[in-house]
Amino acid sequence: MQKKNKLMLAAAVGMVAVVVATTAVRCTIAHTASEGEGARPAAEAALEEPAADGGEDATTEAGEADEAGETLARLRGGSWVAADGSGKTLAFRDGAFVESDGASASLTAFGVEGAGSSEGQRWLDVRMLRSGDAGAASATLILEEGEAGASVASDGFLLSDRYVEAPAAAGGVEVTGLADSYLALVGGDGDGLERAIGEWARSNAPTAGEASFDGEVFLDTAAGRVSATFHLDDAASTIIAVSYEGGEFSVAG
Repeated sequence: MQKKNKLMLAAAVGMVAVVVATTAVRCTIAHTASEGEGARPAAEAALEEPAADGGEDATTEAGEADEAGETLARLRGGSWVAADGSGKTLAFRDGAFVESDGASASLTAFGVEGAGSSEGQRWLDVRMLRSGDAGAASATLILEEGEAGASVASDGFLLSDRYVEAPAAAGGVEVTGLADSYLALVGGDGDGLERAIGEWARSNAPTAGEASFDGEVFLDTAAGRVSATFHLDDAASTIIAVSYEGGEFSVAG
């Protein structure tokens, strides 16, 4: 039990380190932008402090913020692989994207400065800061959707100039490697577990066809919560945390 507690503590510390690193990068972007430009990005200002007079500028900024939100949601909902067939992957999260070549990963935090669209194409002007860089830089993300599928390109990507959307897995997500002891802790509801993971994957990791249980379980007896980690086989090798509380499953990635 002592060994297991140490393992769980190590995992928790690792997760906190990622959150702290991402937050630090975002704070640096905000600080750099305020020093270099003297104002917040228009889309950010529209989201946080809409103008009270309802004038034309306020309407334009609000529309731009809505467009930025829709584009970001589309990017987060896709699984992206390098167009050159190298197997490199791209995954969008809140305020950041992660590129991976399978052996290592690069985290880039960003803030939206502007957004727009034309037929079949959307773009975001962003201020970004890559983990390890000394200062922020400007870049543009271009999302194209057509009969051949969707792609996203940017002069700010590190591993590939362009990524294409990987096709969604057919038939939902199969949960593998479950231990009887874990199933007993979640009321034996294997079907409910699979449904919860499948619903989350449809919006966040559509290429995933399998979720494998890693064998580690955390019990919060005070809250009556059972938490476990699963590894998805999508292009980004997503890791999700599944909690069971009050007879219901919830998934976070």
